[in-house]
Amino acid sequence: MKPASATPETLAREELAIRFVNTVAWRRRDPAEERLPSPETLLKWMLDAKLVDRAAAGRIASRWQKAPREALAFLKTATELREAIYQLFVGRIDGRNPDPMYARVLTHHLAGSSPGLALAASRSSLKWQPQRSVSVPEGLLKPIAWSAAGLLMGPRLGKVKQCQDERGCGWLFIDESRAQNRRWCSMGDCGNLAKSRRHHSRMTAG
Repeated sequence: MKPASATPETLAREELAIRFVNTVAWRRRDPAEERLPSPETLLKWMLDAKLVDRAAAGRIASRWQKAPREALAFLKTATELREAIYQLFVGRIDGRNPDPMYARVLTHHLAGSSPGLALAASRSSLKWQPQRSVSVPEGLLKPIAWSAAGLLMGPRLGKVKQCQDERGCGWLFIDESRAQNRRWCSMGDCGNLAKSRRHHSRMTAG
């Protein structure tokens, strides 16, 4: 498992869609590592991402205890959105045309209003503010979808890359380096290990 120093939050510079995609680790391995295996872990992730506050998360958790099928259905919907976003980004990285099926999934979450969420002023910017009345999480996926759309249609799309670590990391990251030649999600994790392996190979060969 990746260490805490290489969390998706740090790697993606707090970009919500990338953080969400990176809730699957070791994407280039079989099997990959699912880090949102249950509705409860998904709700905890949303709480950490500030898409919902503790009071609202508590109401949703209570509702899910009485309606476990609803909880599992939401997890399935969230997972489908996550994988559609991932495939759209990876398709762009690989130079493929966007798959209409994945585009439709993203479009579905972009449409309509955002029940349970509102924009609120926070110093010099805006942030998502969960409303006190929220008890169902359907609208909580919309900011993730908008984040993905903003990247996919914006000037930073070409900076979205996938970690090339030989162990199969596969995390996405935004390359903000001046030379645009970053290969790894984190120099503190995958980058250092790759350099160590190369150094060991040279020493062994010598």
